[in-house]
Amino acid sequence: MNYAARQQRARQLVQEIDLPRPVNSETLHRHMEQIRQKKIVIVQAPQGMFDSGICALWLEVAGEEFERIYYAPTDSAVHRQQFVNHEFGHMILNHKKMIIPADRVALLAPLIPMHAIVSALTRNSFTDEQEAMAEAIGDELAMILQKDASTSRRGAETGFGQVL
Repeated sequence: MNYAARQQRARQLVQEIDLPRPVNSETLHRHMEQIRQKKIVIVQAPQGMFDSGICALWLEVAGEEFERIYYAPTDSAVHRQQFVNHEFGHMILNHKKMIIPADRVALLAPLIPMHAIVSALTRNSFTDEQEAMAEAIGDELAMILQKDASTSRRGAETGFGQVL
């Protein structure tokens, strides 16, 4: 799929999830929990995950009633949100998660027994269409978050200033 088609598809998919507006990172998170019909725990991963080349991870553990998103350590709230948005993109696309190598999971969650991991989806490549589409959705979510944040800061557009 070419870039323009991918961006158009991302816009369409994001429209279909009917985001509450204005949206911020918290309302987006809660909305995704409603869509997934389970809690989504979002936490910073240990430095070891980042050192191994993983930027973000969507993980499901047997017996838990929630999913996890781990993101690489960063001081940037924007960068952190983009990691999360990308994983939300995979969720919106209903991508299947794959078991990742035990050594990588051990870096991330050493207290989780390997036999309990149901599935995981990692973000460490932008070369395939699945990753590119999830990133396009993440970008679309970021643009909406940015637009809604600026609207909230300046207040509702009434047109009053444009007339006088």
